[in-house]
Amino acid sequence: MHWIPLYAWIAAVVVAIVVLGFCAYELMWKTKRLRGDLERLQTLTAELDTVQHTLAAAQQRMAAVRPPGSALTR
Repeated sequence: MHWIPLYAWIAAVVVAIVVLGFCAYELMWKTKRLRGDLERLQTLTAELDTVQHTLAAAQQRMAAVRPPGSALTR
């Protein structure tokens, strides 16, 4: 009868190892995925900054060409 608590402890340790291993796997997988997402978002941010600068330059060129009394002015 005194072996039952020992088996219970061994089972608890095995379950804990499995759970901790699964948690470690999930953390590594999610970290890798989030790093990939971050890289893609940083690339997109750089592209959007380029578009923003291009649009600002185009707006300045349009303002320089547009006559002061035109209907397109605000």
